[in-house]
Amino acid sequence: MQPACAREIAEGNRLREAGHVEEALAAYRRAVGLAPDEVDPHYNLAIALRQSGDLRAAALEFRAASRLDPADLDAVQNVVETLGLAVERGTRLFEAGPPAACTDQIPVSIVVCSIDPARLAAMQASFRAGLEGREHEFIVIRDARGLSEGYQRGLAAARHEVVVFAHDDVELASPRPFDALQRALERHDVVGLAGSRVASGPAMAWAGQPHLFGSVAYPAGTRWKATIYSLATGVLGGMQTLDGLLFAAKRKAALAVGFDAATFDGFHFYDLDFVYRAHLAGHAVAVTTEVLAIHASEGRFDESWKRAADRFMHKFPELQRPQGRSCYFGREFGVREELVRFHEEYNAMGATA
Repeated sequence: MQPACAREIAEGNRLREAGHVEEALAAYRRAVGLAPDEVDPHYNLAIALRQSGDLRAAALEFRAASRLDPADLDAVQNVVETLGLAVERGTRLFEAGPPAACTDQIPVSIVVCSIDPARLAAMQASFRAGLEGREHEFIVIRDARGLSEGYQRGLAAARHEVVVFAHDDVELASPRPFDALQRALERHDVVGLAGSRVASGPAMAWAGQPHLFGSVAYPAGTRWKATIYSLATGVLGGMQTLDGLLFAAKRKAALAVGFDAATFDGFHFYDLDFVYRAHLAGHAVAVTTEVLAIHASEGRFDESWKRAADRFMHKFPELQRPQGRSCYFGREFGVREELVRFHEEYNAMGATA
């Protein structure tokens, strides 16, 4: 870093600690002007902007820092914190119009394995609200020996050209989720909500940052937890793995790939195996951040998972690689509506240059 830039940052830090935020902002802006491609000027300016109450500018400066150094995961978390603070204050930072509606809605088949009537009913009610009258069918497998076996049976019974595979403890919380999936499938064969552009090891996120994308939300006691893997938003192609809580596929592509119930006879690795083989076969795999799903489970890594992981790594020995720096960026909210507004801000910011 240039000595003059370092001096401006040091002066900004001194002024901010003394409570002279406006003067500190001027110093940090001079530092950015001297070294626009350095992380520290943007990061320090973002801290002062947030302290001054300019949350929109703060979020953009934290994002600028993260773009300059993708390994600066703290900058990404600070974007999340800043957007969350704005949501809690009832402040809109980034404007985006309502999600586009599909004028030619494609019918969908929704495959779900469930033995819990109450959970299934809640999931179906949420999905029906998101379907908004779109032609659909639910294919419920109530006696699946494993998810690969159950999904294969459901796929064989599906009548429509788009098939959605979902857990029975998933709630759709964003508007027009099936329109978003349809848009993503216009140029892709398989679409999920979180994934990695590098398949590695026995987990979707094993490759770590900066290969991870997408978002998922979870209940956290009486609160709600938003999690994102990246600041990139929209339809993001080039994925090699997806989280299996919910994914959609063109029926023809799904039939060509199929689920390996012989190898994965339990409730793990149906997704990683299917998506990775879809990628190997040349099918286009993507993540869309336009769908907010609340998943009641964050996964269990028990003995049955370990056995399935061994089978997966035996099937794909080329994926034997060291685990990367895997993490998500998260924030909790007190009410569900704040979670939804955070998701809107996250996507709207992503559409901002």
